[in-house]
Amino acid sequence: MAQQLLLKIICDHQGTLDYADLADIGCGADMICALDKLVENDVFSIAECNGNKRIFAKTKVRRCKAQQCDGCNDLHLCKFYLFGDCKNSRGRRTCRFGHDLHSEHNSIVLREHKLETLSRQELRQLLLQNDNSLLPPVCNSYNKGTGPYGKCPDQEGCGRLHVCDRYIRGTCSSGADCNRCHDFFEPHPRRTLQQRGVPNDLMASMLSTYQNIQAMKSEGAGGAGSINRPQSCPQRDTVRNEICLFFVKGDCKQGEKCWRVHFNMPYKWEVKDGQTWSALPENEAIERDFCDPSKIHSDGSDRVRFDSMTRGFSEVHRLSTVSSVTQPTYVLTTEWAWFWEDEYSQWVQYASIKEMHRLSSITSEDLEKRYQEDQSAVVKFTAGQQSYELSFRDLTQKNTTYGTIRMVRRRPVFVSTVDAQAARSRRNGPRNPSQNFRAVPGFWDKSAIPDIGYKTVTLLSSDRDYQKVQELFNKTMRGFQITSIERVQNRDLWEVFQWYVYINSHSQS
Repeated sequence: MAQQLLLKIICDHQGTLDYADLADIGCGADMICALDKLVENDVFSIAECNGNKRIFAKTKVRRCKAQQCDGCNDLHLCKFYLFGDCKNSRGRRTCRFGHDLHSEHNSIVLREHKLETLSRQELRQLLLQNDNSLLPPVCNSYNKGTGPYGKCPDQEGCGRLHVCDRYIRGTCSSGADCNRCHDFFEPHPRRTLQQRGVPNDLMASMLSTYQNIQAMKSEGAGGAGSINRPQSCPQRDTVRNEICLFFVKGDCKQGEKCWRVHFNMPYKWEVKDGQTWSALPENEAIERDFCDPSKIHSDGSDRVRFDSMTRGFSEVHRLSTVSSVTQPTYVLTTEWAWFWEDEYSQWVQYASIKEMHRLSSITSEDLEKRYQEDQSAVVKFTAGQQSYELSFRDLTQKNTTYGTIRMVRRRPVFVSTVDAQAARSRRNGPRNPSQNFRAVPGFWDKSAIPDIGYKTVTLLSSDRDYQKVQELFNKTMRGFQITSIERVQNRDLWEVFQWYVYINSHSQS
């Protein structure tokens, strides 16, 4: 159990984690003590990065490359499905590789290696840094010589990665004077990665993935399999776009060594001036406007346009903590809400009671979980008698019968300065210190959640809560008729319940 939990945590942190962060993320002493044995069993690798011990996720599992396999110990998975989208599975051509992570064969393989709790995104990270058939190797010939292609005889036609090897290792000190490529978005490396099936949304993470691969190779070359003989590893990526969860709650121990952004709120709006990003002074006001799905720009004279992420002619971006569905045991993660625009230009949250649109079989939380797994997915759901398809890529909702298309927007739930301080205070109080202060079930009616006490919500017969209670009721109370079913929404009781679940799960692991 400790191995599975630790592996899941590390894979969710781009496949690697500083040893010092283990205690901060809730790993107990027994789990940390078990690391030595897990390293010996090739489950993890430990190397030294900038004077700090760093843990890397390892596995012996590989992806089977045979189109028709009678039986092996590898995963039967299409690499394009693993990366997020296989076009052949949706078109006329039939893909012969697997598209079911939990097929009978794959389930057996995952259980044997204790990987069954990993999401597709976490498994993808694990395989990317361990299965050398998924990513192209760095071209050694390109890194020799002085010409634009070094000594690579294939030049533009080379199928290996034309990126500075020393840049990946963190030892390139030439900077602008180095004529090797230092950007995975350059035409040649980008095209080479795309030919292997790597989508654009994974390009930004390629540097850290190749750094992980290089670090584990260095560890293996040194013959070390023990915590006591760490090897060297490259510098981590200096591009920071995620707010540190430890700092925002007030206790990051890494200081300047932390690769995440240190800010006192779970979001930060910045504007680009030349090559420098600087904080916008209207941070909370811009965030409040952004959380309103009906708004396409912020208020005031210097408007931030949310569709183009610009202010005037300057580029703007929004930094934030990770999504609450990926780290449900942390405070001040970002809760995302999903909305669709109805025929009256009103933005309605999925599974809410606004405008009587409470018939959706899917909630905002459901959509966010699916979005975190695969940002190019098309999600099918129903509302009443109608069936729909929601495209994450296009942010549209289509009625499969009539072809009607509605716009979809994904916006965060607003957190004020006062809210953030309340979340930090609750962390030290009698409530669950590991829960996001807004982390109530996604299917609850958000307009009926008082801070104190409770409210009841009358359920419609089409609600899944209603149907679930009705099914259980009819098993033992046959011959009786249900007149109404109400859900009691009490934030305090929910947090107490979550606290017991948290304690129970961690005591078992």
